[in-house]
Amino acid sequence: MSQPNRIFFLDNLRAFNIMLVVLLHGAMTYMAYAPQWWYVVDSQNSLFFTLLVLLVDIPIMQIMFFVAGYFALPSLRKRGIQTFLKNKFIRVGAPWIFGALFLAPPTAYIMYFSRQLPVSLVEFWIGDFWGAAYQQSVYWFLGVLFFFFIVLSLIYNLNPRLRDATPQLSNPSWKLFVMFWAIMTLMMLFIHQFFEAETWFTQLYILVIQPLRVPLYIGYFWLGLYAYQRGWFRADGYMPRLWPWSALWLVSGLLYLAYRIIIAPTFSGPPIINQGIYVVLFNSFCLSSLMGGSAFFQAKVNGDGPIWKSMSANSYGIYYIHPLILYPLAFLFLDISLPLFVKAPLVILLGFVLSWAVTALILKKLPGLQRVF
Repeated sequence: MSQPNRIFFLDNLRAFNIMLVVLLHGAMTYMAYAPQWWYVVDSQNSLFFTLLVLLVDIPIMQIMFFVAGYFALPSLRKRGIQTFLKNKFIRVGAPWIFGALFLAPPTAYIMYFSRQLPVSLVEFWIGDFWGAAYQQSVYWFLGVLFFFFIVLSLIYNLNPRLRDATPQLSNPSWKLFVMFWAIMTLMMLFIHQFFEAETWFTQLYILVIQPLRVPLYIGYFWLGLYAYQRGWFRADGYMPRLWPWSALWLVSGLLYLAYRIIIAPTFSGPPIINQGIYVVLFNSFCLSSLMGGSAFFQAKVNGDGPIWKSMSANSYGIYYIHPLILYPLAFLFLDISLPLFVKAPLVILLGFVLSWAVTALILKKLPGLQRVF
């Protein structure tokens, strides 16, 4: 039975976003000029998958931080600080620790295994993994998110105004979005003076982050908190308009691709100009993807039909388990002779469906994991 006050379209948007995560990770195997550190790189590749990766990579994590922020405050107020943090440790903190320690190493080892390097899993796990090969796979997001929940709880405990404030309906002006976009852009540009765009910072071993995107992690989580407090997406609250945001999404996406494919490889001007163009277009596409996606799902996918309901209910498990299914599948298909545009969609679809099935039939059924997934 439908819950009248539940915002189904945000659940569906989050589920669709998880599907895009799987799509991104699958497409990287078949992109032209794939990074050499990627888990499995197929000799069959296409510029199409490169373009797909460039676009999908921009908004997906920011949308996840936004949705997490949107639902964090009502959960905190309903449960109280102690119960809220206990719940978040069970659902986010503990899975992060387990994933980082026990699932990320065999996932990272696939890079060695797929290239037939003479290193066993045990040797890798106790050796190279804790050096240059260290990573947390997809579980880095859970670590950062759990840290945000802790910080939010501390602020909530110290700030009576936040504890006592009730959501107030208000429609944002275009100035709010311009200001948010400008702050994110300027902060990214500043950090870009010290870190390259694709750099991952792993040296502390605890939180694994892309330094250039840290302002976006914080900014979009805050925007989710703000959106809830201002009654966005409620029946009588702010609803983003589909066509203006979709037009901005389309234009900024095309400009970003043109920049990455045509301008950036041959740019010979001052580096800060090149970096400025990058962060301007990146943030334009990121913000318009969130708002345009929200407008589309609110207008077109705002229900709890059986497929969306199941995908939404299992989206966390799909995110958590898919590297252990998708990357071995990509490896198994390396030597299978199929047209690229049959092989790649088949691997990605199988990876998604199998992750969905494992979540629904195993993870959500096992005692002890039901509270997590």
